[in-house]
Amino acid sequence: MMLVAGLAAAHMIFSERRVENPLVQYALGPSARFDFTGHVEERLSAGSYLYLRVRDSAGARHWIATLTSTASAAEDVEVRIFARAEDFHSKRLGREFSPLLFGTVRSGAPDTR
Repeated sequence: MMLVAGLAAAHMIFSERRVENPLVQYALGPSARFDFTGHVEERLSAGSYLYLRVRDSAGARHWIATLTSTASAAEDVEVRIFARAEDFHSKRLGREFSPLLFGTVRSGAPDTR
């Protein structure tokens, strides 16, 4: 009986944490995901996350949150977006981002600017 109660409690805790995950909360459907290339203009480190301000080839600027461990150190990057938060507050940075995109960032060919 205790094992069942423990598993139920663990499931509830895990489920609550999963909801807090921004990648789950703000996930885009497969058809809404997109890619672009751009130039990194600013980097903000926040523990295991890195926030990048990237200017795309059309000149628009986007804030991207990605994992520090997988982020490219390159200035010219390819970005794959799979989540979007219209208004996001980073507790670690004490800052609002509107909007904030979540994705992977890797080294890419230079944009024509």
